[in-house]
Amino acid sequence: MHEFSIGQSVVQTVLAELSGRGLPPGALRAARIAVGSMHQIVPDTLVFAYEALVRDTPAAGSRLVIRPVPVTARCKACGWQGALEVPLFLCGACQSGEIELITGMELHLESLEVEEHGDAEH
Repeated sequence: MHEFSIGQSVVQTVLAELSGRGLPPGALRAARIAVGSMHQIVPDTLVFAYEALVRDTPAAGSRLVIRPVPVTARCKACGWQGALEVPLFLCGACQSGEIELITGMELHLESLEVEEHGDAEH
């Protein structure tokens, strides 16, 4: 279950952002992250880990929103670009193995949804 270690990193990043922005406890509504398919994360497990890890922190009560990012590539042989079916890393047009991954390795915090004076901000 690597989701818990990834969840710890996400929570550390979220808490650092909240602290750096001087936001009060309870202001965070949601943390949005992008997760590339290559990480093979089980979204429900990562959400569960996040919820457990934010308890008793300034991020308590917030939710984690995951944006899955598919694996896409560009073929160096024919120029084709598109989504790949993991774990088959072949060009979708000419079946060449000479591909360059474009997306699918992402794992980063995209935004925080916070509440200030009753208004939501991103």
